[in-house]
Amino acid sequence: MCWNSLLIYKDDPVYAKPEFNLVNRAILARILFKNRRTVKGDRFSLLLQVTNAIKMNSVVSYPSRGNFGKSDYRGNCSGFVIEDLINHFNPKLFVDVCEGSGTSRDVCKKHNVNYIGLDLHNGFDFTQQSVLNKVGRPADMVFSHPPYHDMIDYSKERVKHGLESIAGNDLSQCRSVEEFLELANTMLLNQREATKNGGIYTTLIGDMRKNGNFFSFQSDFIKMMPKDELISVTIKLQHNTVSQNRVYGGKFIPILHEYLIIWKRAQITMAQMVWDKAMEFKRSMNTTWATYIRMALMNLGGEATLDKIYSEIENVAGHKVMANSNYKAKVRQQLQYHFVNVSRGRWASSTK
Repeated sequence: MCWNSLLIYKDDPVYAKPEFNLVNRAILARILFKNRRTVKGDRFSLLLQVTNAIKMNSVVSYPSRGNFGKSDYRGNCSGFVIEDLINHFNPKLFVDVCEGSGTSRDVCKKHNVNYIGLDLHNGFDFTQQSVLNKVGRPADMVFSHPPYHDMIDYSKERVKHGLESIAGNDLSQCRSVEEFLELANTMLLNQREATKNGGIYTTLIGDMRKNGNFFSFQSDFIKMMPKDELISVTIKLQHNTVSQNRVYGGKFIPILHEYLIIWKRAQITMAQMVWDKAMEFKRSMNTTWATYIRMALMNLGGEATLDKIYSEIENVAGHKVMANSNYKAKVRQQLQYHFVNVSRGRWASSTK
């Protein structure tokens, strides 16, 4: 990054405009610095044109949320997230399955994009009803910004804003993280089914710390969906959060970012997708066994008899041993696949 070029224009009033996120400002400053002798006319128009050409980045920051939706509706995402998605992917039909106060609706209206907004407060539950059936045709883009488990109680938020709600599965009311993830998985699959082949389905999700435990929901979400369909994970910096206004002692690290996860739907059926995920899980389990065997051999000096390997596996992976009564057969299988048989009944960690 060219810091000198950024400093030259750091006081320029155009940078205060919310259309320019933090990353784009640095890039634009460098462009203007290189062309400072030839820049003429309205500089704001020039900056806007260059910003539209750059479109999305892998890190974004919007100090202002823009005049979209209701600013006092807790958990509202910045409208500039939606604007970036629209400018980059040019959807003809945009569907938001967690409409909230209508941020996406206002952005789509500004850009003349066909829009359908769904939410519990307008009679739709994405854990029980089909998005595709409700919309009537596959969409170019299906977006969600769900509750981050019980971080914000959206039943109270809807009451505060006079929004009626049907009886349904509110992700902010889940009794456990496991229940939240199960319903979130349904949401993502529902989004995918409502997306046309080659279209985009995407979600904005953050991490959560509760009772001393850290939950990385973006990691869980990525694992739920087809690996080959993931095309981007954008880091979105957060502003005006409760964490920013607190002073923490010790070595506590506040969470000041979210993740915009973007998938592109491929032409595979739900049945094929489930099969692929099952095979992926199986490969993951095999990899885990191979890793534990490698650790066991490492502890045994790099080479050991089968009996000693069994014994050491029980020490380093007791939880997996207890869950699999045939663990010795699994160990022998992985030894055959990934390790060297140096003599009868004796194995080494050098991989094939």
